[in-house]
Amino acid sequence: MKAGTLVCLALVALSGSACTVAPLYAKPPADGLSAGLPTPGLADMRGRISVSPADNRTTQIVRNALLFNLNGGKKPEAPVYEVRNRVAGTETVVSIQAGSGVPSASTYKMTSTYQVVRLADQTVIATGSRNATAPFDRSSQLFSSSRALLDAQERAGELVAGQVEIAVAAAIRKDLQK
Repeated sequence: MKAGTLVCLALVALSGSACTVAPLYAKPPADGLSAGLPTPGLADMRGRISVSPADNRTTQIVRNALLFNLNGGKKPEAPVYEVRNRVAGTETVVSIQAGSGVPSASTYKMTSTYQVVRLADQTVIATGSRNATAPFDRSSQLFSSSRALLDAQERAGELVAGQVEIAVAAAIRKDLQK
């Protein structure tokens, strides 16, 4: 082998040993400080994260997806954390049919502003905002256009909930490691 190839292989091997990438819900390994007992991990929090109630359909879309994503379909029992979530959505017309002035394409943008609260002491451990946009086509048929808007809301809600889930999981994992 060439010397340059050996150097590259050595660098790859050394950089891989410092990698901290792990599955999001993996149980952390036992450390020497806890006498061999595993530290609590994010997987232990499944079914223990509540999401604040929704007061409108847009928020309900995101709430349902978050509850499913964070708790694996389980009903939160004895929650340890709560996600307080405010969601807003807006439609923007991006294309209008020539001659008639009827919208032919739109986008639906949904924004979620959230807080993650540790319920034991009501400490806010993370805050943030995430958004997603879903495009959809309009037609001259009222039902078709209404259904396209509802589908775009659902898609945007699922996308936003996925982004919020990752941020919430990271915040909880960080809080558990303190």
